Order: sequence, then structure tokens, then C-alpha cells
Amino acid sequence: MTRRFEQHVARPVRDLAGVWDFAFLEGAEADRWPRTPARFGDRMAVPGCFDATPAYAGRRGLGVYRRTLAISEPGHYRLYIDGLHHRGQVFLKGLRAAEHAGGFTRFAADLGRLEAGEHELLVSADNRLDAKRSPLHLDYFDWYHYGGISRGIELHRLRSPWIDSLRVDTLSAARRRVRLRIAWRADRPPGRAPLEVACDGAVVLSEPVALPGARGVIERVLTLRGARLWSPDAPNLHRLRVRLGDDDLAERIGLREVRTRGRALLINGKPVTLLGFNRHEGHPQFGHALPWPLLVADVQLLQDLGVNFVRGSHYPQDPRFLDLCDEAGICVWSEATGWQHTAGQLNDPRFIRAQKLNLEEMVAQSASHPSVILWGLLNESASHDPRARRGYKTLIGHLRALDPGRPVAYACNHPWDDRCLDLADVVG
Repeated sequence: MTRRFEQHVARPVRDLAGVWDFAFLEGAEADRWPRTPARFGDRMAVPGCFDATPAYAGRRGLGVYRRTLAISEPGHYRLYIDGLHHRGQVFLKGLRAAEHAGGFTRFAADLGRLEAGEHELLVSADNRLDAKRSPLHLDYFDWYHYGGISRGIELHRLRSPWIDSLRVDTLSAARRRVRLRIAWRADRPPGRAPLEVACDGAVVLSEPVALPGARGVIERVLTLRGARLWSPDAPNLHRLRVRLGDDDLAERIGLREVRTRGRALLINGKPVTLLGFNRHEGHPQFGHALPWPLLVADVQLLQDLGVNFVRGSHYPQDPRFLDLCDEAGICVWSEATGWQHTAGQLNDPRFIRAQKLNLEEMVAQSASHPSVILWGLLNESASHDPRARRGYKTLIGHLRALDPGRPVAYACNHPWDDRCLDLADVVG
């Protein structure tokens, strides 16, 4: 299980963690694979970073993972990968099901209907630094860019209609009011389906809903009576479970509001002083694929130091670490992937598109965590250059549109001549 709580009860989910067949194609052209043959003469842990292992330490190229999916029950299947560096592709029975660039966010590969039997699954992970194919991973950086399937990977069997995502936002902490945004999809127009929402096992909403077309969004505003507020001093959590038809999805939430007022940051209306550290997810043995003992140790170190704040520098942190911060009451600055981008990059449409996607994926995977009190982006970039302001304004505006309920920050290393500080809520 990749999270601290069970997200699905009704939906069949298979954890694909383990040891896969592996081939390393040094110098292979990524766009020509899988036409380029691969010899699977090695084995590799999943999740894991292949270039953190002794055999491939420091090498850059195309890593290819292979395993067989044994399907006992026919149906619609989807593969979820929580992190893959830097550019990856998914192939099932020789057909490409997905490709993705950017290593610290979740993406999905829709495998369609699979019949009973064995199916060959191939996943590639290209760790080369290529600004054209993966614009956010640069050949200069203050952390080592490891490659591989670095976070969890799961196979889901989907029953139509299924829940694509669940977003929970606190509208009023005092009144315990939240807004649910349930995105759904279907193989065929379902017409209607029963919707049920439960908080800590108690049903708070039950009704039939109309589901026209093949996809849509259901929004509801609920009052969670008796819910306790989340704060660093009292990190109260509640489990919200949504069931739509035969599918379900749960999120663990904390009711709290974050605002700025003058020079103060407020959580539930009370000023909070943030004291803490920057944190990288990297280890010489594991790369970016940190095991549970290291995640727990990091939280214990923060608690031992008596701090209440950690900045995820300079990319979205593992959702498992955010789970632990939710429980411990440690506030998090969640930052999009980036480090010292130039004015040229901030005017490059390809870079802007990649950064927007990274922001969207960061918000999608982290927004329900109450510990995340700040969104960050564009660490130490060219905010002093007037040519960069347009890019800052575009990306900060995009982030605010994705989540108006959290303050936005960026780390500035040009404090005396910065041209973009007025765009942010909090200055680093």
C-alpha cells in the first residue's frame, strides 16, 4: 500500500511493487524504443532508482522495466504510477498506453479492456537531461536527478462509472463546511448512479445523481458536524469516503483555513510562526525512492528539533511523507519542480506548458493534505529580470486558479531588485 490509509475498498487494486525484469539501453534513442530490442538480463526493484544501484550508478540512458500482468477477471484496467524519472512511456502488448515527463507527480496509463490471461507490461524511464523532452529537469541543479520508477505503482480494475479524482476544500473552518469535487468517468453513459459520502464511517450524504455523457464533475457543499479542526498543535484528521455506483475513493482530510494578513500567516484565524527546514528526497542507496523507515526518521528528526515547518525543495514531496506530516502537525511548503530558471525559459512556451502541467499534478496529488499550507514555484529564478515577470505572472495566476484557498510563495535570491514580489503572498 502506497499511502497511510486505504483509499479504495470497493475497487480492486493490485500493488505492483517488487522486482521486475530490467534492461539498460545506454545511448538508445527513446523515441525509437521499443523498436530497438532490449535484452532483459537484469532485475530491478520497483519502486527504486536504477542509477542508485551499484551496477548503474551515475549512468544516464533508457531504463526499461518488464513484468507480466496475470489477469483473472476481464475488465477495464488502469495503471497508476506515483513517480517516474524523468521521461517515461508505458506499453502493453507492444502498444503505447501513456507517456509522461516530470518525475515527482502521479500519472495514469489507461490500459482499456483486458481479457483473462497474461499480458506483457513494459515501462521505460529515461534519466537523461534533455530540455526538449523534459523541460523541468536541467543539466544544472542543486540535487542529483536520479532515474527510474521511484514511487508506487498500482493496477486498478475500474467499474463503470468510476471516480477519477476527489478534491476536498475547506470553505469555513468555523462552520465545518467543505466543498467536494468528484470527477468521474464511464465506458458508456450511465444515466444515473447512487452517490454516498461518509465521514469517519457516518453517512452524511446519500442520493441518486444524474451522470450524462462519459465524464463529468459532481460538486457538493457539506457541513461535517462534530468535525475537529486541524492545526499544528492539534492535527485532527477525518476520513471522507465517496462511493459512486460500484466504485469508491477515500481521502483523509483536515479542516483548516490558511490566510495572510499583513505580515502574519494565519491558520484558523490564529497567527503562526513557521520554524523549520528545507528537505530533499534523495539518498545514495535509494535515490528518490525513499523507503518508509527514512520517511519516518525524517519526521522524527523534525519533531526532535521542535520545529513545525518543512519546505519540499525543489519538487513535490512523496504523498506518504505528507501523510506523516498531516499526522504530526508539521506544516509543508509544497513546491513545483524547478531551480534557478532563466528569463529565456520563462518566455519559452514549451517550458511554460511543462510547468503548468507540473503545477496541475502537484495540486491534484497534494491538495487534500491539511499539512500543505503554502504552494511554491520557480525557486530562485530570474525574478529580478523584467523579461521574466510575464512568466511569473502566468504561472502564479495558473496556480491561484487551481487552488484559491492557499497562499502562494517563491524563494527569491534577488531581494534588492526583485520585480515579482508583489505577485506572491509569502516571500522566501
